[in-house]
Amino acid sequence: MAVKIFETLLKEKIDIFRQSFCSVSRTLFFDEQTQTLTHPGEFGTYRERLVSEFLRLFVPGRLAVDSGFLINAFDDVSTQCDVVIFDAASTPLMRSEENQRFFPVETVCAVGEVKSILTEAQLKDALEKLSRVKRLRDNNVKNPSLIRRTHEGDYNPQMYPYDQIATFLICEKFDFKTDGLSSKINSWYQNATNARFRHNLILSISDGICLYRDAKEVTMMYPFINGVALKNRFVYPDTNPYVHFKLFCSYMYMVTSNATVLYPEISDYMGDVSGGLQRDQP
Repeated sequence: MAVKIFETLLKEKIDIFRQSFCSVSRTLFFDEQTQTLTHPGEFGTYRERLVSEFLRLFVPGRLAVDSGFLINAFDDVSTQCDVVIFDAASTPLMRSEENQRFFPVETVCAVGEVKSILTEAQLKDALEKLSRVKRLRDNNVKNPSLIRRTHEGDYNPQMYPYDQIATFLICEKFDFKTDGLSSKINSWYQNATNARFRHNLILSISDGICLYRDAKEVTMMYPFINGVALKNRFVYPDTNPYVHFKLFCSYMYMVTSNATVLYPEISDYMGDVSGGLQRDQP
């Protein structure tokens, strides 16, 4: 009975999200006469808010969801990220006068992109952007100190996927045939992106979900495990119209709940702290 209740509530939330993202958003911001968006900026912001609210259903309560830029102590800055999932209790509030939020990479658990209808070229570009986000934390943390880690051992993002920032993409649909999509995605990354920098999940509301499979044919949400790259897998609905959503919800919960959180050494972000004088008690 408890499973039935949970599934019923989840399906209701999925239906509301799907309807709001694909239909309501266009009704609010699309001009049928000109066949153009009346307010593209508000349209994108509305959809990003829908995604953030949907994520709150299965992202652990200790984590917060916002948007902004990722930074590290080596002066690297990401482009603006539509969705940033971070440890709220450990993240300093760094916000510009223009209300732009900046997140130290140490406390970020996942980053997502929100898209509309994607061509192959646009999907490839979005995945390249997400791979650059992952690079911001990989080997770019001075003296990593753990706040939270669900697995024993030392911090090692080159070997263990939960030490990496997870990345995901949500879009309305693909503007191309999905036959051979797994092979296409692999070819986009081939010889260009180390496996650990690849996306974790791609959810197309209308088409299905892109993730991975291990050597035992088990579906996985990590692009690599123990330094070994996994192969791509595309799952699309057949008799179960909710299958791709359920997989996304389940795996997003796992990647965020297992994500390693590091202590952000704020002095590393401050630049030069010398140049002062001291007066000590004798």
